[in-house]
Amino acid sequence: MPETAPSDWRRFTGANLSQRALKAAAARKTEIRHAIRVSAAVGAAYALATLLRLPQGFWAVFTAVIVVQASLGATITASIERFLGTVVGALAGAVAAYFHSRWPQFGGLILCVTVALSAFVAALRPSLKAAPVTAVIMLIGTTTHMDPLIAASLRVVEITVGSLVGVAATLLIFPARAHASVVASVQKIAGLQADILESHVLALRGTPGPIDNLKAQDDLRAALAKLQAAMTEAGRESATRLSDRSVSDALPRTLWRLRNDTVMVGRTLRAPLPGALAPAAGDMLEASARFLRASAAFLGGGPRPDRIAFATAHQVFQTCFESLRGKGVTRDLEFDDAARVFGLAFAIENLFSNLGDFEERIEEVVEKKD
Repeated sequence: MPETAPSDWRRFTGANLSQRALKAAAARKTEIRHAIRVSAAVGAAYALATLLRLPQGFWAVFTAVIVVQASLGATITASIERFLGTVVGALAGAVAAYFHSRWPQFGGLILCVTVALSAFVAALRPSLKAAPVTAVIMLIGTTTHMDPLIAASLRVVEITVGSLVGVAATLLIFPARAHASVVASVQKIAGLQADILESHVLALRGTPGPIDNLKAQDDLRAALAKLQAAMTEAGRESATRLSDRSVSDALPRTLWRLRNDTVMVGRTLRAPLPGALAPAAGDMLEASARFLRASAAFLGGGPRPDRIAFATAHQVFQTCFESLRGKGVTRDLEFDDAARVFGLAFAIENLFSNLGDFEERIEEVVEKKD
């Protein structure tokens, strides 16, 4: 074997390892960017606190770590909550420190009362959850040797420095807008709902799919809750004029209605459907799943969904249902079976209407982007 073989082997092995490392890094691109943002914010907060000679500059660093989030809207929300909680806690701590200086023998009682009051306020307003922590630090921390008002003012300054640095880092370093998170959530929800509809199609055709409908509905509810949080963050961004939120509040409501439609459809399929209704219902649900996926893809820059094909499938289902009624099939059904048949027709009508509304909301978003 040539003497150069070992070096060639090491070179190729190193190249393969590098490629795998690059692929792994690409798969964790979002996490790596967030780590860089947090690191930069910590460094900037430390430098600024040192430059301003803040006596407890580490609180600016802690705040930078806490407030930097995955999106600008989330960072702004965390910064505002941190700032307001600190102000309330610092004021409560300053008052408590004053009473402690007058009656030091009641220090424990003053501490407990202050924490109880600030915790009560935080329970009423969860955005002030930092208040009890700040109040305690004001009382038993290293600032007890200072004048209470000076200590409170310094704490607010330190938190403000960390918050501003955190917002700046999120805005300038790999900026991530909450709108992108909203779009990703909408597409994920649409995909989950399409999966559920396709599972119903398989059930109608006698080959139940591998999807656990209960788990799928749980995942769907969690995704809808995540979308609502992203919408709140996007609204915060829009309010601060740092970005333009192009997704209206009507879109999450439409997705919730679609979720209810999938639940209603599933409840009607617990037993076989009569006559030719099952094939027609399966074709309609399959067309609905395709239209749902196409609408979500349109939001991401894909082609416009085919409204004609979707409307045609709906018309075929209506014709089949009217044919069954005309032949008197529905009159001969037992009460439970009749309830399921008419319930399915009602659910599919709602599904058709809500999918049309969903596509219109998507079109509004795309038009605003253009």
